[in-house]
Order: sequence, then C-alpha cells, then structure tokens
Amino acid sequence: MFFLIAMSSVGGLGVVRPWTRPWLALVMIGLSFQVISGPIDALGNSGGALSLFDLDDRLWGFNLTGRAQDAFFSAPITEAASLAYAALLPFVLATSIAIWRYRRGNFARFVTSIVLTSYGALLTFVLMPTAPPWFSGVASNLFQTSGMAAAVNFLTPLSSLVVPNYFAAFPSLHAAYTITCCYFLSKVNHKLGLFGALMAGVTLFSTLYLGQHYAIDLIGGAAYSLIPCLIVEKLGWEGLESGAATLKRPF
Repeated sequence: MFFLIAMSSVGGLGVVRPWTRPWLALVMIGLSFQVISGPIDALGNSGGALSLFDLDDRLWGFNLTGRAQDAFFSAPITEAASLAYAALLPFVLATSIAIWRYRRGNFARFVTSIVLTSYGALLTFVLMPTAPPWFSGVASNLFQTSGMAAAVNFLTPLSSLVVPNYFAAFPSLHAAYTITCCYFLSKVNHKLGLFGALMAGVTLFSTLYLGQHYAIDLIGGAAYSLIPCLIVEKLGWEGLESGAATLKRPF
C-alpha cells in the first residue's frame, strides 16, 4: 500500500520523465490488484461471492463450461491451455514493448485503454465479487491439476498478476487484456494482428476449458476491453499524456 501511494505521488508530481508515466501506470495496475486481493478473497470465502452459473446456464441452455471440459478433456490439452492461461502477463508485456517500439504514437492510447479496463474491472470486483465455475462445483479446476500451476505459484507474488484472486471472475481480465492487445497489435502490422487474434482465441478457450470462467465472464471481459478502446479512439483521448501536460501548466 505504501509503495502504491509513493508511486502515485511520484508520477503525479512529475518527478519521473514524461515517457515513463505510461509504464508507471502499468506497474500501478499490478499493485492495485495486490491491494484488493485480500479483502475480495475474504468476502468470497465468507459467502459474499455471487455465482453467475444460473445466468450463464439460461443464456446457453446448458452448462457450457462443463460441456467444454467433457468434450475436450485430455492431459495434453490441459497442459497447453494452462500454458496459454499463464502466459497472460508475458503477452501483455510483449505487446507493450512491441507498441512502444514500432507504434509509439499509439502507446499512450494502449495504456489508457488498459488502465480504464483495469480500474473498471477492479471496481466491479469490489462491488460484486463473483465466483469461478470450479468454486461453484459446476466444473473442475483443471488449471490447478496441471504442471503449469506449480510453475506459476513458484513465481509468487507475480502469480497474483496472472490470477489476481479467486472471486474476480466477472469480467474476465484474461479476455479483456488479450482483446485489447489484439486490437492494438493490429495497428502495428497485419502479422502481429493475426498473432494477437490467435492468442485471444486460445486464451478465451483456455479460460473456459480450465474452469476459470463462464462464457458470460468472457463476454463481460470483451465489453470492458472494447468500450475503453472505443473511447480512446473516437475521442482521440491521450489520457496519460494529456494528464501529464495538465500537471505542468502553471496555475
């Protein structure tokens, strides 16, 4: 908490160079997840987490997450899906570097989109903690049975950036972040856009198959991703850059 406050103060006071502010914002997102993970988990474990199974079941007419596990279950698929699920943080970082390197003019918009998505989701997690399918007993937690789970847990506390907490199922940030990355990678070049689309598709399937999310969580993640992208594109909003410029203006 002290580190989060210090970084906010340093960034706001303009102590750091302007070009570092977007990167600082990405670090602050991770710290924010760390801050809220304990309270949300405590609320969920005390029975305060909402299950969206009934809503998802009515939407499709059957248990889509459980059906996906039954249809595709195998050890190789589980390991591959777990690898894709755990690759979220490296994928976001790699996307950030690619945009910074090749389309720096879009970097502030990319980070602003990520920031809006993240804090919109964080607010939702606090106001409405939601349980994943495996917690509700309608699917198995295949991620925890895979070899990747041990590898991810070994990287604690970085693992909390991959799976922030158990009761933050809606919206799916795996879906939101990969869709945002796909959108901005398509602005770098066609090949990276195709890679981003492939990564998004694999991640969406993996989160569903592993029992971490309902399909409605993925739809929510898409909405939490695309609305900020639309805002920064249609309004031409360079949120972080304009905020920095405002702080420099004399009173």
